[in-house]
Amino acid sequence: MNHETNPEHLRDEYLSRLNELYSKVDDWVRDIVPKADIEEERITIKEEPIDAYQAKVLVIKRPNRKTVRLIPRGRWIIGAEGRVDMKSDLGTETLIYVSEGAPTIRIDLLTENGKILEERESHPYLTDIVKGWVFLQNRQLGMLPSLNADLFYRLIEVLGR
Repeated sequence: MNHETNPEHLRDEYLSRLNELYSKVDDWVRDIVPKADIEEERITIKEEPIDAYQAKVLVIKRPNRKTVRLIPRGRWIIGAEGRVDMKSDLGTETLIYVSEGAPTIRIDLLTENGKILEERESHPYLTDIVKGWVFLQNRQLGMLPSLNADLFYRLIEVLGR
């Protein structure tokens, strides 16, 4: 097994990307709301093909706003190389990590409760995506805007009202 496909290496790469994301988020939040309190918690992630591992959850507390948590969901995500959920009492938004030349997802059937609602011609899901964390805005349309300070601010405002 080479270095690029070694599960432990891929896990460590994901954890490193999480740390980079959390560092950016910390900077963005402190620029927007200097009085924000940012804490870390730890969770255990269980996913194949490796043993359970620990990862950080970033907890963002702002005065007079709902608490927003960035919760890592795992490295092995179809069509991506990692997932983090932004979550509050008001809902959840999903961030995924994509690489240039990442595998594409093709949507052939729309289903609900096991029933086919619509068959459609396959089309690439990920198009014009650059490497990094993106916001999974619309799964059916394949809209994946790159995460930046402005987008993060909008997401935290929606989740933290």
